[in-house]
Amino acid sequence: MSRRIAIWAGGSLPNVGDRLLAAVTEAQLSRRLPDATFRHFCPWSTGAGPAPLRVDRDGRWPGAGSFDAVVMAGGLWSGPPFRHPIMQVFCLGPDPGAFDPGVWVAWHGVGLQDGTPAPARDDWRGYLGAVRERIDHLTVRGEAAARRMDDATGVPGTAVVPDPAFALEPLEPRAARAARSARSAGTGRRRRPLIGVAVGAPGVTSQLVTHLVGRDLAARGAADPALCVPPEQVMAEASEPGERAASLGFVTELGLTLIELAAFADIEFITVPNIYGDEEAGARFARAVPRARVRELRLPGVSGGGVSGASTGAGELTEAFARCDLVLVSRYHSAILALRGATPFVAVDPFWSRRNGTSKLHELTAGLGMAHRYWTHRGTHPAEDLLGIVERALDDDPIEADAYRDTHARATAAFDRLAEGLRSARPRVTLGRSS
Repeated sequence: MSRRIAIWAGGSLPNVGDRLLAAVTEAQLSRRLPDATFRHFCPWSTGAGPAPLRVDRDGRWPGAGSFDAVVMAGGLWSGPPFRHPIMQVFCLGPDPGAFDPGVWVAWHGVGLQDGTPAPARDDWRGYLGAVRERIDHLTVRGEAAARRMDDATGVPGTAVVPDPAFALEPLEPRAARAARSARSAGTGRRRRPLIGVAVGAPGVTSQLVTHLVGRDLAARGAADPALCVPPEQVMAEASEPGERAASLGFVTELGLTLIELAAFADIEFITVPNIYGDEEAGARFARAVPRARVRELRLPGVSGGGVSGASTGAGELTEAFARCDLVLVSRYHSAILALRGATPFVAVDPFWSRRNGTSKLHELTAGLGMAHRYWTHRGTHPAEDLLGIVERALDDDPIEADAYRDTHARATAAFDRLAEGLRSARPRVTLGRSS
């Protein structure tokens, strides 16, 4: 039986990870459900590409009545309390229980946004309970997200699966990669290693604000202010002295380490224009590092109502990483792409949350058994010496290929279970017109 499936994601955003999640989800479900048809939706769409997405107070959305299923493709859950009303879309709007009663709904590998406060009020916990009750297939991508959902709703057992991007087939390591860390007998390295740097500045940038909450996006759909953090509180938290100290410490320690690394390694900043303004941050770092060069990648546009594999930018980023002996990354999906190509990496994390005691990158590396490849700056001091972590990573035996292969197997099994749920979902009774 043919199924009409709506994929909800950030596929229209200029960001590799968001586009990758949407594309991988369609590709994986297409293999398992060859008769299915797909349509992508995104709250930030303004023109060509995914359709605009909103949910009103009565649970109506632009595809209401026209789809058998809605699949939220990875991405992030960030409340309540939400830092911006538009993020309520991914929790099915102001009243989750009223959402499109004829459609089967799945969260697939959804993550918890770094720094999201705990739902400390009864109405916030009740809202999450309504979200959980309305979702037919619920999986999250990290233990912190599972604990948050379980604790808030009083219902244990939220399933944890790998991020959907791990379903990409692993790439064979290049034969020459083993020679990269080879030594000449008694003389040290044969050549200067090439270290790639794909990091962004910590904190909120003007580009991020424009893409995510600018352009009067809050007016696109109904929102319940009682579920949100007041804007003045958001600004106060961002400028809190402890957060500012951690941000400054991160930038300073990373910059000094890169200068030291430049004494024995070639440094290449790998930048991709994205919603975070990482290309600007990379350029600023590069100006401070002796003899550093910048490799600028371009992110293709999105058109045609979907998110094709060619338009994600993931292939170009993976290839740029593969040229390096080691990469330093600060984005979650950059770490996954490095793993996929068996490129050694160190996660340099500007987003470790003092409030929650973890972050997306922290959970990812710990879950992979790669905690020794993780660095952050906590409060007023670094957790560990970054230079030492990088030097040991350059000397380590390769571990990325095995880590990716094992996680890939679990990710494909998770898609098998999602597809089975879609096959067995109760067919909708009526077919309305997409609005």
